[in-house]
Amino acid sequence: MRKLPSIAAMIAAFASTPAAATGGLLCTTAAEPEIKVSIGFGHVPGAPIVAKHLWVDGKTIPVQAPQWWLDDEEMRLELTDAEMMNTLLVMRTKRNGWTYDGQVTWAGKTHWIRCKEN
Repeated sequence: MRKLPSIAAMIAAFASTPAAATGGLLCTTAAEPEIKVSIGFGHVPGAPIVAKHLWVDGKTIPVQAPQWWLDDEEMRLELTDAEMMNTLLVMRTKRNGWTYDGQVTWAGKTHWIRCKEN
């Protein structure tokens, strides 16, 4: 009978282990400047961002993602500098079939952007 509690504890431990499932989107502009945003997120409630990268004209820019929204209809994202003092980029997109299409504001200018699963 002593083995029953330990087996139950092992089953409970394995059942409570979070899945490592993640997904991601790669967003790119169609015109100059070339802006690419890569976002990785977990497939759990709240969809936490687990990775974020920003490239502008091929240059990597360190960023933080203090605010985002992602659901079946839209995605919104704010990227700040590494110290989270200045907003660098704001993206607002709506689902369009298999993509999210919308606009991104960078350096005071608004550009069209498309996000696809990567």
